[in-house]
Amino acid sequence: MEIGPREKVGTLLNSFRSPQRIALIGGTSEIGNAVIAALPQGAITEVIKISRANSNFNVASALNRTETVRALFTQDLDLAVIAIGTLGNDGDLSEDANLLNMMDVNYVATAHLLSLLASEMKKQRHGQILIISSFAQERPRIDNFGYGSTKAAIDFYARGLSDSLINSGVQVKILRPGFVRTKMTVGMKPAPFNIDPERAGVIGANLLQSDSKIAYAPNLLKIVAWVFRHLPEKIFLKISKA
Repeated sequence: MEIGPREKVGTLLNSFRSPQRIALIGGTSEIGNAVIAALPQGAITEVIKISRANSNFNVASALNRTETVRALFTQDLDLAVIAIGTLGNDGDLSEDANLLNMMDVNYVATAHLLSLLASEMKKQRHGQILIISSFAQERPRIDNFGYGSTKAAIDFYARGLSDSLINSGVQVKILRPGFVRTKMTVGMKPAPFNIDPERAGVIGANLLQSDSKIAYAPNLLKIVAWVFRHLPEKIFLKISKA
């Protein structure tokens, strides 16, 4: 089963916490690609990019997702980056249809992929999974609570899965970017503390090589998140309407 182009990068043996064989699910994701570009390149031997644009990968099909993941494990897989998602702003869809699509992609498909990848990595007794979550999951804002709810759901699942994998050799890491200036956000008003994909990628790569489970991009958002969680409801609603 062909699952997208394989990029040969290097031939050196793997070093500690430097993955050799990598899969990027969401192969056109600018953040996902930036994470891989920020990793130590000498250790990487293969990057497999899977997307709807360059393969027969179908996010909506559970059977297709299962077959895709199994095909990845013909050899050991050191790292999987899950970078699929939708903002729910497709002008060709109704508000209800956009919400349903966000739920399907951002939570159902992503949680299923996480489960499948973790199961296969447990068999090989090692591996890392990086899931791209979002700062939007911190607290519901009036302007994006639908999107935020899907990210909160996958973030919750990823944290639970991470805890369940302790001592298995498998790690789940969670990157929570704020507003990242990508093709996906073109035309949108940049939020405070916005960054480019390259900076988000460096933070994601550093997370993978650290003992931490969660990182914010930029790092300052960790403090902002704490403030958001503790703001009185009336004040937070004013901020949401701004």
